Amino acid sequence: MAGHKHRKYQEGFTLIEVLVSLTILAVGLLALALLQVTAVKGNAISSKATIATQLAQDRLENIRRVAWTSVVSQADTSAYNNSATTTVPEYASLPGAAGDNVVVRGTTFYRIWRVDPNVAAAALKTITVWCCWQDDSKIWHNVMLVAQRSSVGT
Repeated sequence: MAGHKHRKYQEGFTLIEVLVSLTILAVGLLALALLQVTAVKGNAISSKATIATQLAQDRLENIRRVAWTSVVSQADTSAYNNSATTTVPEYASLPGAAGDNVVVRGTTFYRIWRVDPNVAAAALKTITVWCCWQDDSKIWHNVMLVAQRSSVGT
């Protein structure tokens, strides 16, 4: 072995080192992919909540434009409990009893509203508007806006 020199330190990577580094890289890329999926789902939920808020605000603006005597609850009250403390609609009654339905980007949004006279001040009415929708997993979500309207100046 006179022509063959044995090196004390060899250059390059061993197969084990390459496999370990590839495994670490794969785990990191998988984590990034899961993060991306979570971000996309979060954006979809936020988008629908934004649309629901806009639709509820639109209903409040429409109610604001009508005459004081015409500010009343929707005709079918089965979609909400008549208690003034209700914050969640009766989802089971929504598809058939909703005040009006709007389809935006393939999702049906149900708008319902309730008008309560103010006990302390007869010149005020409290208006509660809900905009509800189901996600892809059939879970209900809602946005609730509450406003008061005065008969003063109308």
